[in-house]
Amino acid sequence: MQNFITRRGIIQSAGAAALGTGLATPSILRAQDLVEVKTGTLFGGWAHIGNDALLDLGLDKKHGFRIPAPQTYNVLATYYADFAKGSFDIGVGTWDFFARAYMQGAPLRILGMISEGTQAGFLGRADGPSSLKDMKGKTLAAMQASGTYQMSKIFARTFDGIELEKDVNVQNAPNPPGTVALVAGNRADAALTWEQSLSLGLDMVKGSRVFVNLGEYYTSHTKRSMPYFAIAIHQNAINRMPKGSPAKLVGMFDELAKWMHSNVDAYSERAAKIKVEPRVIKTAINSGRLKFQMRSAANAENRKDVLFAANLLQKGGMFPKPLDEGIFAG
Repeated sequence: MQNFITRRGIIQSAGAAALGTGLATPSILRAQDLVEVKTGTLFGGWAHIGNDALLDLGLDKKHGFRIPAPQTYNVLATYYADFAKGSFDIGVGTWDFFARAYMQGAPLRILGMISEGTQAGFLGRADGPSSLKDMKGKTLAAMQASGTYQMSKIFARTFDGIELEKDVNVQNAPNPPGTVALVAGNRADAALTWEQSLSLGLDMVKGSRVFVNLGEYYTSHTKRSMPYFAIAIHQNAINRMPKGSPAKLVGMFDELAKWMHSNVDAYSERAAKIKVEPRVIKTAINSGRLKFQMRSAANAENRKDVLFAANLLQKGGMFPKPLDEGIFAG
């Protein structure tokens, strides 16, 4: 069913193709020249299949690294806890989690943003609400423990004067697909979730639609891009790596992001490995909601987007203090 590119196939063809493609050179493939970097991943997410693609394409070696097969997690809290204590070096997660962990003393640093807030939104049935204001008196399914819910709560209050849990009834769900299930079962009027669960909902609930895209909603009120998923690195890894390694990692993930957008079919087909229909991932990307772009923290404007969002969240009570530049990998 799937014809995935393998790491062995890349290496075997590299010698003949190197001059034409730039994919690999003999110096890149020498093990003694590579810096080992460990990573972890959640089983069911788009980042998992992105990690697999990165290794199969040999992008780690191309950029001077050797990444062993990642530790795979089924529980988000365990994944984050292991990352914070240094069980692996680099990981993908929401920027707000990394910010809170940093404020609590965890040595995690953001390398850059990999996706925008357009990845999240409010899903409703065809006969459901058309705006956040329409949600007054209705029921919203949401994963209340998530940063996405906490951010949305602050944005709704700040931009529209809507108080979730006061003006809107909130039904808690244990995970993103659970929010969609509540809408599908007519137990909620709308769901707040993120890709790939948004596209899963569109697939499951006939006539459903994303009536508020969180990133677009944020941008319409702030004129800024909403940061969302980030790639972070443990400070201990930075300390042991050769100088300039963070910039090389940014380049590696930038090339991966460009590959995913240029090879939507090949990337989406990999979703079968995590028990997700490939068409769901394809819908998420082709809709423009799931956008991969490596925005380096070395860029001042990218840092400003994160610090601006953090200031909003701090004023809204989500963060205990302002976020400072120390969150970013140098």
